[in-house]
Amino acid sequence: MILFQSDYAKMGTAKPDYQTKNTSFLEISRLYHEMGVKNCVFALTLLQASLVGVDPHSENLTLEQKAQIGIECRLNPWYYFRECVRIPGVASNESISFKANRGNISMIWCFFNHIDYALIQPRQTGKSVSTDTLMCWLLFIGCLNTLINMITKDNDLRVKNVERLKKIRDLLPPYLVPRDKKDPDNQSELKCVTLGNHYQTGVAQPNETAANKIGRGLTSAIVHFDEAPFISHIGTTLPAALSSGNAARDEAAKFKRPYGNVFTTTAGKKDDRDGKYMYDMIHGGTVWDEVYYDCKNHAHLQDMLIKNKASTGKLIINGTFSHRQLGYTDAWLYGKMSASNSFGDDANRDYFNIWTSGTQGSPLSPKLNEAIRQSEREIKYRMMTKDGFIVRWYVTEEELNYRRQTTKIIMGLDTSEGIGRDGIGAVFLDAYTLEVIGAFNTNETNLILFSSFVVELMLEFDNIILIPERKSSAQTIIDLLLLKLPAAGLDPFKRIYNVIVDEQTTRKEEFKAVSQDIGRRNRSFFDQYKRFFGFVTTAASRDILYQQVLQNAAKSAGHLVQDKVLSSEIRGLIVKNGRIDHSSSSHDDLVIAWMLCHWMLTFSRNLHFYGIDTSRMASALSNDLTNEMTDEQKMERDQQKELMASLDTIVAELDDCKDDIQAMKLEHKLKVVYMKLRPSDKDAISIDAVIREAGDKRKANKRVMRQDVMEIDMSKAWGNQNTYRRTGNANVSNW
Repeated sequence: MILFQSDYAKMGTAKPDYQTKNTSFLEISRLYHEMGVKNCVFALTLLQASLVGVDPHSENLTLEQKAQIGIECRLNPWYYFRECVRIPGVASNESISFKANRGNISMIWCFFNHIDYALIQPRQTGKSVSTDTLMCWLLFIGCLNTLINMITKDNDLRVKNVERLKKIRDLLPPYLVPRDKKDPDNQSELKCVTLGNHYQTGVAQPNETAANKIGRGLTSAIVHFDEAPFISHIGTTLPAALSSGNAARDEAAKFKRPYGNVFTTTAGKKDDRDGKYMYDMIHGGTVWDEVYYDCKNHAHLQDMLIKNKASTGKLIINGTFSHRQLGYTDAWLYGKMSASNSFGDDANRDYFNIWTSGTQGSPLSPKLNEAIRQSEREIKYRMMTKDGFIVRWYVTEEELNYRRQTTKIIMGLDTSEGIGRDGIGAVFLDAYTLEVIGAFNTNETNLILFSSFVVELMLEFDNIILIPERKSSAQTIIDLLLLKLPAAGLDPFKRIYNVIVDEQTTRKEEFKAVSQDIGRRNRSFFDQYKRFFGFVTTAASRDILYQQVLQNAAKSAGHLVQDKVLSSEIRGLIVKNGRIDHSSSSHDDLVIAWMLCHWMLTFSRNLHFYGIDTSRMASALSNDLTNEMTDEQKMERDQQKELMASLDTIVAELDDCKDDIQAMKLEHKLKVVYMKLRPSDKDAISIDAVIREAGDKRKANKRVMRQDVMEIDMSKAWGNQNTYRRTGNANVSNW
């Protein structure tokens, strides 16, 4: 079966079939190509060129053609899904071809790579049907002497599932499905006696003893869990099932037979026992990304998935897809919600893939949470390093290169403890627009390897300013940066947030030392100053992050979050015991990184030392396309541009001002202009920080001037003393 590009060399006759009549497979291949996936046509694979244009459902097939189709289906499941499967109509007797989309193709691809997969989609988008078609291939075409298990939440769903499989089976070309009079026909199981395959089902159990018993009975290499967050005692059934199936999976691997586990569901409840168990497992896994299609082979894929999963625990893919990602319109979604009278938490779970928290309230208003959710965008550029780290960029590669020259990027970094219990997360924020333009998270436990990755980023992007949360593991990263950046001629004090620059007016001696030419520093120079790098989390600083920074960032830039993982983490925050935190079922690695970026831009001082132009901060928040704007909007845009230009001029004058009275006039003028800005620009600019920074600069200049005067006076005094000593008439009162 073709899974990786390297597989084509093993199967010399394999070619993509561009003449297929199932246009959804052509469209998904085209989409992958547009996303930058090199291995983009695997789902179009055809092994036998003689089958081009042949309809497997034709009544005029020869015996030879039927044999060829049977062989093709067995060796190349992509052909089976693309050409042979028919999905029964819901409201008519008409059937339709299997429709390829990002969700079902990734699930199938991962299953044949033996990677457990959780497929989470809105209701009525075909998540269960996708798995049913896979089960039919396993049961009637692909497997021999294999037991397949399916567990769901109740008998009603079990019956519906078995009935769907029967309908899909009956719509396959009859010559593909071996039949035997001994094949059972009931509502709880299916068999293909000819091939020795058995599809067995089970339902949730009312107590732990029964749940453990049914789990221990699942000794198969293939298990489908349907609506697992709603299966009572799933936390007992699932571990028992996975443990019981180990021997079967080992045997399947030995004989190169299919094996794996698939979980299909809508979102559940995070504060529910069973929902929490599944949420923890799924969100502790690896978020699906089409970049994995370009892995070299199965071993490379596994390494990449492990490196980029959220935390330790089970290796599983979190395949969560919105209606838009599956090809459905907003009108379709709201039509389905209206028809089912779905609203509130039910609608969030069923149609928006939101895992709800019941009574555990969010620190943000529903309006802000919705703005953050609506901000989610598709990844535009994926940067994959040689060590397997993946950065998700929300700008194209060309735009990213342009921004290297035109903006400053704040990189917030939550380093965790780097020991596997939690993840490492980073957010890249445009300092002048507040957009999240990139993000990554990893579970890498080798801090030297990860530190080298951060160094590579800092060297490649000379406009990145790093602000790491300074935990124990961060010191390793900082230490390596303090070695590598100076070796490349770069000053760490200008590239990494540090207390000395922030508090330069009170740390005068330290700032004087770090302001000297980088070439005059010896190897031991950074040993005495490395403790000043990074953001130290204390009870007080944590409160600032979660109380002030979180609210301000959500108000001014919630609509610019863009990254799906970060959005989910922000919306997953709860208030418990009067304290804002992530729930026990979620993470906040990226939230911390995001808040650190905003904290630096709004609370830290002397940003100009890092090369950040405070007068430009958020000046480009609105960059509307002229042809989409009304005349009134264009006029407002021009007025805002004039105000921002005026603001830049005043800030520049204030920055150079040395007179306190004149500075007060400029500050008043600055505030008048500031009040005329629209809220989005106003909230994003820290005018207090601009005024404070200019004031600190004036104070520092005055101290320098006073110091110069003192040194001149002392020089005169010492000169007088020497004169007095020479004459023998020294008098202290004359100094």
